[in-house]
Amino acid sequence: MKRFLQSFRGISLKLFILLSILLILVFVVIVYININYYARQIERNFRDHAIQASDLIKRSTRISMLKNQRDDLAVIISNIGQEQYIEGIRIYNKKGRIEFSDNPSELYQTVDINDEQCIFCHASNEAKGTIAKENRFREIRTSKGERVLGLINPIENEPDCYTADCHAHSKDEKLLGLLDIKMSLSAVDKNAQETRTKALIFSGLLVMLTTVAFGRVIRNRIQQPISKLIFGTRQVADLNLDYTIDLNLDDEIGDLARSFNKMTKKLKQAQQELQEWSNTLEYKVAEKTRELEKAQKQLILAEKMASMGKLAAVVAHEINNPMSGILTYSKLCIKNLQNNPTPEIIDDTIANLKTIRDESKRCGDIVRNLLLFSKKSFGEQSNNDLKPILDKSIELVRHSMEMKGMTLIKDFTDADTTIRCDPAALQQMMIALLINAIEASPNQGGELKVALKRNDSAKMVQLEITDNGVGIPEDVLPHIFEPFYSTKESDKNTGLGLAVVYGIVERHGGSIDVKSKVNEGTTFTINLPNGLDS
Repeated sequence: MKRFLQSFRGISLKLFILLSILLILVFVVIVYININYYARQIERNFRDHAIQASDLIKRSTRISMLKNQRDDLAVIISNIGQEQYIEGIRIYNKKGRIEFSDNPSELYQTVDINDEQCIFCHASNEAKGTIAKENRFREIRTSKGERVLGLINPIENEPDCYTADCHAHSKDEKLLGLLDIKMSLSAVDKNAQETRTKALIFSGLLVMLTTVAFGRVIRNRIQQPISKLIFGTRQVADLNLDYTIDLNLDDEIGDLARSFNKMTKKLKQAQQELQEWSNTLEYKVAEKTRELEKAQKQLILAEKMASMGKLAAVVAHEINNPMSGILTYSKLCIKNLQNNPTPEIIDDTIANLKTIRDESKRCGDIVRNLLLFSKKSFGEQSNNDLKPILDKSIELVRHSMEMKGMTLIKDFTDADTTIRCDPAALQQMMIALLINAIEASPNQGGELKVALKRNDSAKMVQLEITDNGVGIPEDVLPHIFEPFYSTKESDKNTGLGLAVVYGIVERHGGSIDVKSKVNEGTTFTINLPNGLDS
């Protein structure tokens, strides 16, 4: 039984327990009602039989009573008292005296009106003329606890009694005496108890068999199919779409299993279609990727060629101007020196040669800056403190600041500002930024602020160069690091200064940021990593 119960789980166990409880309650109620009804019915039948037996005794003794044959009556009463279920039999006269009894010791005794056999008739002060049928019975308990049913049957005055010669009863008397019979109910109780026990045993067996039958039905029709459905759903959850649930039931669970198998089949078909579509998509994506890579290479090549062409055009334009001047002034010098030059012509030729010198220097600066811009690396990098490099750069441009009457503000941190760098390249970068700030300042006056900070959290050293000059317009700001882009009107400017600065910062792994407002000033912020040698 324990193993049988262990096969139930979840909803099946709950349903099994609920049905078992309902079944037990139904059987208990039915058995209780039936047993009680059966016991009451037996007792009613016994009472009816007691009344019939009492009437039979009255009829059997009627002749002897009419003839006043007391000896015959005594023998009859004694014989009846010896019957199996008779516990006692008496005949009282109307005054309550025992005239006949199966127990000789009780003869001629007068009973009290409060005794159990008299109280029904004498419940009030005056005796009733008749006794109702339901009041004729009384129940008595023996010393052994067994029930005894007492029956009072009135002996009424009949015409044969008050007209007989041997009786002295008047016609007005209604009751001549009482027949009192005591009958044992032990057999009835024993029968009822045996019936109750058998009913309980049979009901218990029936409940057990019915419960087992219910359990088997629940296990075979509910528990096992649900377990198969659960196992099937887990298989599908693990992407085993080839699994099918084997349930041949003609009920809702069978319909569910068939729907589940149909769903699994559809899912497998959908998965196969998705896989085929994925494979096709992967092939198409790979093909398109190859096409895009090819197009990208072509675009990069075209962009390189366009950039090279643009750079060549710009370089040609930038070098062509000074070279044209060099050619022109060279011709003038030759012409002046061919015809016995006068001192004035010699002075004029010297001035032309100086122009040729300046223009040649300008061409050299353009080529040199182009080389710096295109170089992949500078000199050797080592651990250097930025403070001395920045101080030296400021000294190199101090004369220019003094000529413009600018005020220099230095804000250097006391912390260590040593980084791994190329000091010559950083000095060139700082000088270019300082010269830009000086040239952007007003003709006289102005302020130049140089700040050096250390950011330990980011492992960076930060350089800020701020001026209060003319500023940079918003439409120009995105282009300031482009080669040959310049807004300065000076013919000596090459437009490569900030491009070189950007290249130096980038090759040191740093970053440069510019904030500017027209007529308010510009701030260049350079962050350089603290990549020291150990």
